[in-house]
Amino acid sequence: MNGLSYRPRNPGHDYYGRGIYLVTLVVAGRQALFGHLGSDAAHPEVRLSPLGEMVCQAWEQTPAIQAAHGNHVAVLASVCMPDHFHGVIQVLQPMQWSLGDIIQSFKATCTSRWQQQWLRLPSSTNRPISVDCNDPAVPAWLREKAACHSNEGSLVRSLSKKQRQEYYALAGHQYRPLFDDNYDDTVCLDSRHREAMIAY
Repeated sequence: MNGLSYRPRNPGHDYYGRGIYLVTLVVAGRQALFGHLGSDAAHPEVRLSPLGEMVCQAWEQTPAIQAAHGNHVAVLASVCMPDHFHGVIQVLQPMQWSLGDIIQSFKATCTSRWQQQWLRLPSSTNRPISVDCNDPAVPAWLREKAACHSNEGSLVRSLSKKQRQEYYALAGHQYRPLFDDNYDDTVCLDSRHREAMIAY
C-alpha cells in the first residue's frame, strides 16, 4: 500500500455517502503487536495480545464515537491478525466526514491508547515536541514548522507523509503511529458481496 494515506479503490465513488466497506490497516513496520498464531497448524487461531484486544474494542466503539460527531455508522465485523486488522463498516447516512476521516479517527484512537497505556507516553496533544529543534542538525523545514505549534499532535497533523516519516525517524520509534499511514478499502457492491466481506 503506497501513495496517499487515503487511496480509494474507486476514485468515482462517494466516500461521504451510504455504503459498506471492508478496510484493512497494517501495523507500522509489520510488527506482530496484536497477537500470535496458535500452535495448531490444522486450525490456526489468532491469540490476541492485550493490545490486539484493545484495537478490537476501539473498533466496536466506533459507532458511538462517530455519533458524537453526527456521523452514523455501524461496524458489521472485524478480525485482528498479528500484524494487521480487517473491519467491515457501514455508513448509514450521508456524512460531513469521509470514510477516510472515520478511519483516521479510529487509527488515532488506537495510537493514543497504545502510547499512553503500553508506552507510558502522555497524549500527543499534551506532549511537547519530541525532537530538539534547537539542534542545528535538525532540518530547517522542521524548525520552521515546530515554531508554529505548541505540541507534538498539532505539529504532526501539519506534516506531509514524507515529513512525518522524517520526523519519527528523528523523534524515535516509540513516537510513531501504531498503523501505517496507508490503508486499503473495498466497496461493497451488493448483498452477496456484503456476506462475503463479513465471512472473510
